Amino acid sequence: MKPLIRSFIMFVRQVFKDSMLVAVCLASVLSAIFIRYGVPAIEQVLCDYFQKTAILANYYLLFDLLLSIVTPYMLCFASAMVMLGEYDENLSRYLAVTPLGKRGYVLSRLVFPAAISFLLSVILMQRFSLTAWSFGMLLLTCLLSSLVSISVALLIFAVSHNRVEGMAVAKMAGLIMVGLPIPFFISGDVQYLFAPLPSFWIAKLCLEQESLLPFAFAALLSSGIWLSLLYHRFNTKLA
Repeated sequence: MKPLIRSFIMFVRQVFKDSMLVAVCLASVLSAIFIRYGVPAIEQVLCDYFQKTAILANYYLLFDLLLSIVTPYMLCFASAMVMLGEYDENLSRYLAVTPLGKRGYVLSRLVFPAAISFLLSVILMQRFSLTAWSFGMLLLTCLLSSLVSISVALLIFAVSHNRVEGMAVAKMAGLIMVGLPIPFFISGDVQYLFAPLPSFWIAKLCLEQESLLPFAFAALLSSGIWLSLLYHRFNTKLA
């Protein structure tokens, strides 16, 4: 347990030594403040200008979903950048053969940051969401969002050779989240073309809560498939 804690403390120190990663972590809080206060202000301006009663208000749930995923995405991105830096320095391979082990390395670099991001996401959602959420639904949505973000971190690390490439891949990896707005704007069976994306099922789950179990299972299944495939590549690179 001590090697695991020491490894995680090392990870935290590396994040705080990099001003870019600190800014990335703070970006989730700034995003939450903008969504909570900026979006309603823009909605008021748009409604006054176009003489409408609601424009953005119909999509407040979508903004909440973006809020639920932006915190784990940012923290897992920071985790991927730290791992890439350690990979460049051959530190990751060294840590994997110490008493920490490969499993401990994965826990301290992926699972712990994802767990913290889950808790932060829940807190931010409770304070800054635009729509009313039941606590159970809030927990489920933030959990699924955290799983998606672990997939993003695995993808960035597995595909990139250094941090510069990692930042480019992170933009591409953001496409995993493109499934969120699909159920809001596309109706009919054509929307299921995006079924491989876990974010699609998260949005469906929150829109159609009467079908909670099927959509929750679909979201967990799609996340599990992504995690399994990407962890295999992650494990191969780490070895």
